[in-house]
Amino acid sequence: MTARLVVVVSGLPASGKTTVGALLSERLSMAMIDKDAILESLFDTLGSPDQEVRTRLSRASDEVLYRLAENSHEAILVNWWHHDTARTRLVNAAGSVIEVFCDCPADVAVGRFAARTRHPGHHDADRSPAEIAAAVKAVRSSYRGPLGIGELIRVDTHAAIDADALAEQVMAAATA
Repeated sequence: MTARLVVVVSGLPASGKTTVGALLSERLSMAMIDKDAILESLFDTLGSPDQEVRTRLSRASDEVLYRLAENSHEAILVNWWHHDTARTRLVNAAGSVIEVFCDCPADVAVGRFAARTRHPGHHDADRSPAEIAAAVKAVRSSYRGPLGIGELIRVDTHAAIDADALAEQVMAAATA
C-alpha cells in the first residue's frame, strides 16, 4: 500500500521538528510517526549500552518509520532525514509529499539541544557541552537543507509558529 499523503517534517537536530509535527498532527488530525519515539521505545525494550548499539537501533527505527509510512493512508513523518536515501524512500512511500522544513540559527539549535533532556539511550551525557555544540555546528555547516521533494514549506522555528496558518499552508499544498 502506498500512502496518499505524507507530510515530511525535516530540519537539523533541535530545529523544532517534533514540535512542528505535533502541532500539525493535532490540527490536521493526522497520525504523527516520529523516528525518535520509535527509537526510544527500542531503547526501553532492548537497551542501548553503547554508541554501536544505538546506531544499529537508529537504523532499525528508520526502517520501521518507512514501513509505517508505506502502510499509512496519511501521516506526518518526523526525522532527521538522510539526504542520500530519504528522497527515494519517501517518494516510493507516498502518492503526494509535502515537506515542512524547520529552520533556525545554529546557535539556537545548539542552545535547545543543550537544554533538552533526551532519553539516556542517545548517550548525550557521554559528550561535553562543548562537544555537543561543535557537533551541532558541524552538522549545520555540512547540512544540505531541505530534501527537495514535493511542495516545500519553510518554517522559521526561531520565531513563534502560527500553527493554524501552517496547517492551512499544508492543506493548500495538499489540494493544489
